[in-house]
Amino acid sequence: MKWRIHAPIALLLTLAACTGSSEQPTLALLAAAINTPSSNTYQIRFFQSSTLQPGNFDPPRRVGSWDLGEPIVTLLYRRSLQEGVNDQLWVLTQNRLRRYNASNLSVEDVGTPQLDGLDQATGVDCSGGYLRQGQSNILLVCPPAPAIPPRPIEEYRAWIIPFTATALPSPIDFTNPNLVRLNAPVRLTLGLNDQLLYLTPAQFGQYDFVNPFIERPLSLTGSPTDLIFVNGQGLGLFDDNDPTTTDTTLVSWNLGATSEVGLVRDSNIAARQFARGAPPVFVLGTGLARFEGGFQLPREGETGLLRTLGYATGVVGLDQFLYLADASSPALRVVDLTVNIANTLTSAGVRTSTLSNIFQERIVGLAFIPVE
Repeated sequence: MKWRIHAPIALLLTLAACTGSSEQPTLALLAAAINTPSSNTYQIRFFQSSTLQPGNFDPPRRVGSWDLGEPIVTLLYRRSLQEGVNDQLWVLTQNRLRRYNASNLSVEDVGTPQLDGLDQATGVDCSGGYLRQGQSNILLVCPPAPAIPPRPIEEYRAWIIPFTATALPSPIDFTNPNLVRLNAPVRLTLGLNDQLLYLTPAQFGQYDFVNPFIERPLSLTGSPTDLIFVNGQGLGLFDDNDPTTTDTTLVSWNLGATSEVGLVRDSNIAARQFARGAPPVFVLGTGLARFEGGFQLPREGETGLLRTLGYATGVVGLDQFLYLADASSPALRVVDLTVNIANTLTSAGVRTSTLSNIFQERIVGLAFIPVE
């Protein structure tokens, strides 16, 4: 039987973890997507998360793997809070979206992949695509290939998909007068009540397809690289498109019609994305930082570990560990957030699992899957 943890109880468990409680470790899997074109191998590999963590000195334990047959772009895990409704693992490949039943996974066996009612071609190249979870829907975005000047908003393809959909709904109509005016490039996510949030160099706004949009003007150079909704705020990251700099600009907005957009800049980190599973909010790219109104960077002595290494993707687990995929090697770094609760991240409580005997290619997607 799989127990559903209500939010207040989950908060108490989190607080217990942060105060050093001796609670049993969370039973969970870390799903890692890899692409090996040379051998035509495209897999999701599942590891018992506790064997990857600092304090555990046994080899990482691989529970099983699923073969997908085509290049994987990203993963998204959704845990259902309703009895009788499946937990879900959404998998985006270059031209297809699939939803798998994740309710029967365990740290002993992951079995063979069981589709959960959705397996459909997108009809477009989604090599640069991404998935974002809302309250009742998943957002799938397939942007056009990067170009100079950027491709117009009409060339984006995106869908707002109910959790239980069996087919892709009609795509978002970017010729809608409230959307066609957007200055590409754009990043999208879902906000409160699954309203569409958008971020461009000139605009930060929200739109529910019924009421007039709410928007704040921006005047930024470069390209938005990520956008999330967390703690009632939209948070976005910008790349200045200058490969010689490590500048990061983070924008924040509480979605108020008259409130100003906050801008936080730092030249010590080239962050281009958020770790999934926030809060807490971590930004990663070339280097790693926590964001709590400002950037909390690792101390200067951590240059070789957390300040200058590149990270391709990351996920914050319910077990209070941060899992990070190296951008240039088949390595995984795991940060104990209960040790690194202070403002500065240190190498204390960090384990590097060099998975060269398990991965020959970089990890392209991560998902944390509790199974208890």
